Amino acid sequence: MTTPPTGPPDLRLVFDGRPHPVRPGQTAVIGRDLGCELTVADARASRRHAQVHFDGRAWVLTDLGSSNGTYLAGQRLATRSSVPLTGDTAVRLGAVDGPEIEIRIDTAPASATGAPPAGQRLPRPATGPTAHRTPSAPMPSASQPAAARPSASQPAAARPAAAQAAYAPAGGSPAGPAQSAEARSSRLSQPLPQRKAGLLPTSPSHTGVVFDRWSLPSGPLATRTPSGRATVTGAVPQVLSVPEPQRGVGAGFTIGRGLENQIVVDDLLASRQHVRLVPRPGGFDVHDLDSRNGTYVNGRRVQHAGLAEGDLLAVGHSRFTVRHGQLVASVDEGDVNFVANHLTFTLESGKVLLDDVSFALEGSSLLAVVGPSGAGKSTLLKALTGSQQATSGEVYYDGRDLYDNYQDLRHRIGVVPQDDVVHRQLTVKQALRFAAELRFPDDLDKHLREQRVDEVMHELDLTNHADTRVDKLSGGQRKRTSVALELLTRPSLLFLDEPTSGLDPGLDKQVMHTLRGLADGGRTVVVITHSVANLGVCDKVLLLAPGGKVAYFGPPNEMLSFFAASDHADVFTAVSRDAEGAKQRFQHSPLMQEQVEAPLRAPRPFQPGPPEKPPRQQSIPSQLSTLARRHLRVILADKGYALFMLLLPMVLAVLTMVVPGKSGLGMPIPPQLRTTEAMQLLVVLIVGAIFMGTAASVRELVGERAIFLREKAVGLSPQAYLWGKMTIFGVLTLIQSIIMVLLVLLVKPGPQDAILLGSPTAELVVTCWFTAFAAVALGLVMSSFVKTSEQVMPLLVVSVMAQLVFCGGLFPVNGRPVLEQLSWITPARWGYAGTAATSDLSAIWPKADDPLWQHEPTYLLLALGMLVVIALAFSFVTLWRLGRKADA
Repeated sequence: MTTPPTGPPDLRLVFDGRPHPVRPGQTAVIGRDLGCELTVADARASRRHAQVHFDGRAWVLTDLGSSNGTYLAGQRLATRSSVPLTGDTAVRLGAVDGPEIEIRIDTAPASATGAPPAGQRLPRPATGPTAHRTPSAPMPSASQPAAARPSASQPAAARPAAAQAAYAPAGGSPAGPAQSAEARSSRLSQPLPQRKAGLLPTSPSHTGVVFDRWSLPSGPLATRTPSGRATVTGAVPQVLSVPEPQRGVGAGFTIGRGLENQIVVDDLLASRQHVRLVPRPGGFDVHDLDSRNGTYVNGRRVQHAGLAEGDLLAVGHSRFTVRHGQLVASVDEGDVNFVANHLTFTLESGKVLLDDVSFALEGSSLLAVVGPSGAGKSTLLKALTGSQQATSGEVYYDGRDLYDNYQDLRHRIGVVPQDDVVHRQLTVKQALRFAAELRFPDDLDKHLREQRVDEVMHELDLTNHADTRVDKLSGGQRKRTSVALELLTRPSLLFLDEPTSGLDPGLDKQVMHTLRGLADGGRTVVVITHSVANLGVCDKVLLLAPGGKVAYFGPPNEMLSFFAASDHADVFTAVSRDAEGAKQRFQHSPLMQEQVEAPLRAPRPFQPGPPEKPPRQQSIPSQLSTLARRHLRVILADKGYALFMLLLPMVLAVLTMVVPGKSGLGMPIPPQLRTTEAMQLLVVLIVGAIFMGTAASVRELVGERAIFLREKAVGLSPQAYLWGKMTIFGVLTLIQSIIMVLLVLLVKPGPQDAILLGSPTAELVVTCWFTAFAAVALGLVMSSFVKTSEQVMPLLVVSVMAQLVFCGGLFPVNGRPVLEQLSWITPARWGYAGTAATSDLSAIWPKADDPLWQHEPTYLLLALGMLVVIALAFSFVTLWRLGRKADA
């Protein structure tokens, strides 16, 4: 008869009806993170909320510094405290009515010989909410020898070393689901990719960054169709069978969104046919197929390049690398880690805006960056997003240097500036549709764009407001609309600058809980904020002291106790008074070692290379079409503005009727009846055309600056942006010129003879139109220089007065040094000359001796040509302003 084994009892955690056994000697972590032994998908649960383990005498429940608390028998446990478990009980996470975990202690003791070594982590179960992350057997390459191909039933340990290495990610080692804590700790202590400094975890309990997140596949993950195509899905690497190379023209195989490709990527950022790979010894030759978002090898956009062992090819969100002659693919699904390592930003004057900022964020977490004014929060945001790189230090995105791989990784980063980046005159759905046209390739089917717009609106609870104008939304809804624009391309990192600024406490809470939901949905979210009312929904808080010094980084519920303060205002006051002392205190605290950890090596100064232009998702004509239609929609949606633009030429035409006389622009027969009426009429016409053009455009660029800068950062062409506006303003000023000239000629006689177009009325309309169009270009130049809309009005007044002086109709400018030369660059001078030539002003008023007013085709063509030259000159100045790096 066998003696039953003796020893401590086993424990079972039951959640959602599924048991999770825990043996003595094992530690089971409960939390929201997918890496926990028991994953609880609830916003009230922290990423690593609590854990259970056997301490040698009894089972113990420990709170891991959870944000919302751990509740046992209705009582909240003290933060980071431990309590023994004496029998079956239940624990709730985050609230007394939070998700419930049943804890059952088995009466039968565990086998004395079957307990794993003390401290061993609990293996991940094969079932439950995270079962889909456990991969199956890799698909063998067609070129792989049969003896070397692993079978689905073959254990990982028995597979050939070369086969295991083929499935490992770049820069990492294979990591199986049952991998020991010691193996993981050893792997995590390896240097960062590219041998640069970074924050590395040193123990399995570290809550920061795990750089090689991929598990060793144990089965086929690449979905193959009957036609032999492979579809890339999932974050776990997939070994793809390389298609048989084609012969002749177009040899190799293609990767893209369309089903005609041999390897299909289900990604709206990928072009229909994106890139061609041609196998060669040791790798592949990469040929970009004129893709809109670009093909990247090791972070650099390429047209033609080689893909050798260990190199990384990026196509949209999909990544491909070569391992032992096999093509390994994976998809960036958003749950990525993020590290800031020794970031310092120093001005040329020596002033330090960021002072050695380091922190590590695990994937799908929410970080709040707070601090008093002047603490460097905005500078940190620019450094973290790569728009203004730090002078020293590094930023790592899933183990890749963001600065070195910026042109590739920029598609994975969404930025929501403090100002709304959406036209307030459009409805929510219109704004998202136009944004989708600009951000996705122009070969994308319309219904796919529409589908993505609907998905984003549903995710942010905007579906019921789809047809509501943005200016009719509440502050929180407008901010969610700005966030929706960024979510269209499924970014992994989302940065928000003061999203709750100006919102009432209710909307503040609403926005922060929206961000909490976005983080729980598989994104890393960083929010810059002054509001401290809802920091509890965040996973971590980074407190900056003046001068960009880190005063605190850790859980939000521990910040007040760390400073021994009763409220956050006292904390802000304390760090403002002694910024350096606050920095030193944090650096020498246990929290620094726990939450940040010392970097492995000293930082290296960063030497930025030549700036690269953001790739365009569409051709310039395609962008121009989208922008022109959006601009027209904005004008028509603003009924007050549209009505003003329609009535303006009518009002100007009425003003010409107060000019005394009945001859108008016609030729008076008796010499004694000759007056200055024609000269005065032309002054009103030309200055009116100048006013129409300038008033239409002078507020345009400054009013849309936040929108333009964000769209430029994601690939908008400044040329398309400018020409799109010029196109609509060109049509608008043509309509206005026709209305104004026809109304004037209804009351005043017009010129008798045409000199070029066969109709004097047509010549007047064309000259006024060219003049107004040149004024549009002048208005855009002024709008590109001013900082605020309030600065526009003085410039508009000065501009119109200057045009009045230099037109030549009030007093002669011909033959007057300096005055005449300055008049050459003013649209009014040439507009007046063109209408004077058509009207034969020299014959109507013999005292007018300006040589530009002669009734000959040459002078009309000269006037029109100079108006075109002036408009182009102003446009190129505006384009230079729009393309400046300082404005990016």
